[in-house]
Amino acid sequence: MAKTKKRSVPFGRMLAGWALFLALLGGLLLALLWGALEKYELSTPEHAILTLLETARTGSDEALAQAAGYTPQGAATLESWAGAARDALAEIPQDRDRLAFVKGDKQGDAVKYALAVDGKVTARFTLTPEGSGWRAAPALETLPDYTVTAPAGVEVSVNGTPLTGGEDSPAAGFEDMRDAAPRVMRWTVSGLYAAPQVTATNNGADCPVVRDDEKHTVTAGLPVDEAGQAEASQFLETAAKQYAQFISEDVSFTQLARILYPDTSLYKGLKGYYVGWYVNHTGVRFDDLKIQNVVAAGPDAWTGDVSFTFVVTKPGLEDRKYPSQYHMAVVRTDGNWKLVSLDVGAQEEAE
Repeated sequence: MAKTKKRSVPFGRMLAGWALFLALLGGLLLALLWGALEKYELSTPEHAILTLLETARTGSDEALAQAAGYTPQGAATLESWAGAARDALAEIPQDRDRLAFVKGDKQGDAVKYALAVDGKVTARFTLTPEGSGWRAAPALETLPDYTVTAPAGVEVSVNGTPLTGGEDSPAAGFEDMRDAAPRVMRWTVSGLYAAPQVTATNNGADCPVVRDDEKHTVTAGLPVDEAGQAEASQFLETAAKQYAQFISEDVSFTQLARILYPDTSLYKGLKGYYVGWYVNHTGVRFDDLKIQNVVAAGPDAWTGDVSFTFVVTKPGLEDRKYPSQYHMAVVRTDGNWKLVSLDVGAQEEAE
């Protein structure tokens, strides 16, 4: 019986097969490695920050808040937070090569990060773990606390959120009246990212609201009594003029004292005030006089702002002009109006 001859595989073909196998294996390994690297990249704090930046550029306020995990607290609004967040991130360019991520302190599970643009820190973030990655939120500063006051019985809302509780206290500017001072409710509003929108009503009637963003105060008054407001405004003008003329030595303290509420800090301070620093002059006048923000703290108590340019004249000399701003508290007692307090705003001689 004849023997079958065994055929051998050519070496070149075997080598090509191994090469193909190794190429397929290498491609698979590279794909796995690329997928792992991509997965790693998606799980880094840097990616979370870049994702937040893209959302701030192109997403809605709601999408931005969701990306950062922000939920409005107290009287703060989602819109004001989103506005503050976009402002904080607005100067960050899309050019990745200009950005540097600096890891900071760890607080529990959270990690602080700073983002530098061209070597200068431009924004800060708080990173918290989320699933297999991170959630980035901008580190934003809130405004200083606002103090809100309103007469008892006036209902006040800040950014649509009603204020409850509150502290009973004397109305600002009337503290020296002690037990006779009009009383108001006082609240402290914290955590705001923008100046608050405040509304006030009393028995369904709208109440005037004055907001001072420099002092971070909001003052609500009783519903407008036009006759009382007109009378208070007239006295505010009279008192402002007499005070200015006392300082310029055109009105004596005896004359001024007739309109001052007795035994107050203002009364005592003016009684011993030296008024001889003004130059000799022949006349004064009040240019551009305005009366604003007249608010009733009580049935017979009002506050208001008076501004004008106080002009001191003397023949042969150029007029001296002094822009003046007064915040005043006045009260009607026994049918007579009295000035309780007066705060002087920035006051410099005009050029």
